[in-house]
Amino acid sequence: MARVAVITAPNIGYRNTGMLTVDLAFESLRRRMGPGIDPTWYTLHTPETVPLRECARGTDLPFRFRSLIEHVDELRDHDAVVFWGDFLHTRHYLAQDATNRLLDFGFAEDRAAARALLNRTLLLSEQPEDLLPRTLSYGGTILHNTQSDYEDKEFGPLFSRLMTRSHRVWMRDPVSAARIAQLRGDRTNEYFGSDAALLSRPGDLDHLPTTAWSEDLPDGGAIGVFLGARTRIPAWLPDFCQGLADRFGAPLEWLPWFDRDIPSPVAHIPTRPGDHTIGDLVNVLPRYRLVITDTYHLCVNAWGAGTPVVCVGDPEPVPTTQDDYLTLSDVKKHVFHMSYDAADFYLSTLPDTPASLTHRTDRLAHLVDGDGATAITTRIRTHADHSATAFTRTLTSLLDGSRG
Repeated sequence: MARVAVITAPNIGYRNTGMLTVDLAFESLRRRMGPGIDPTWYTLHTPETVPLRECARGTDLPFRFRSLIEHVDELRDHDAVVFWGDFLHTRHYLAQDATNRLLDFGFAEDRAAARALLNRTLLLSEQPEDLLPRTLSYGGTILHNTQSDYEDKEFGPLFSRLMTRSHRVWMRDPVSAARIAQLRGDRTNEYFGSDAALLSRPGDLDHLPTTAWSEDLPDGGAIGVFLGARTRIPAWLPDFCQGLADRFGAPLEWLPWFDRDIPSPVAHIPTRPGDHTIGDLVNVLPRYRLVITDTYHLCVNAWGAGTPVVCVGDPEPVPTTQDDYLTLSDVKKHVFHMSYDAADFYLSTLPDTPASLTHRTDRLAHLVDGDGATAITTRIRTHADHSATAFTRTLTSLLDGSRG
């Protein structure tokens, strides 16, 4: 049995449904690969750092996380190490999200201590050189890294060491992939992988418990809406959503992707009655006629389930403080849609004219009712399946080599 260390981004309380689907996707791959892999799951601080969200309590998830802070030296005892998804190797994540949470939860006394801890855990600064050739990275992004980040005397060398000496790297967007190819001086390998969540195929997450909350929705019976979590809701958007509902003959329905109050501009949208599970949030996606959201991983999961997504995003703001998290920037949503020729489905929050919005509604209806949206979902699924094959073959070869 091969021992594989899987390192993911922290998801306290399992509050972020999308990040949970990223983690579940590795388990989907492991199941398809057969019984020969024994994964050990690590994250900076475990989900139980705070109480679990209601819909996650009692769910038999296929992993139990260990604190990477406490157990980082265990990595060298594994046959392979896999960094799985997210912004784990970007300087802004280390300086902003990760550091702030380490301070908030008392894992570090100050920013300098947090930085040293993050260098050890996510950049493997103190791990032996022979660990790096056993290390893979899949589904990450360095979309917001800049030259000034690489000139940082701590981050630059450690980032370069990890990215160039790791066995293989796949990034979830083509911009990051091009940068890794340049850094490694290698144009022969494919560095553009899909978002890790897409590596769960339809049906792979059926092991998650579901209820009538999702099961009773007929196919195409509603349009799922989740807005206001990541992007401001422009004044014209509620009427635009209703126009889409009228056009498709499907009512709007609030999808509680995160646990939060429904924002006042869309407070009139009803929520499906009853309690839901994490499994319901995933199971309902292919049943929707359409999803309208501002949240990256809801876009990813809905498209992956074969459901078209109208994604709402702000033009790129200029960060001004340490709390302007670049991980929440709308650029990642726009790049995702552009990567698969899906920009027709991406809406800017900039003011628009009634005539232009009507034209947009007509275009979306044409794409959804015709073959356009299906072409996009097929493109996304084909890329994800190809990328999954590349990853599993590489991991299998790496493990065979380590056992040999």
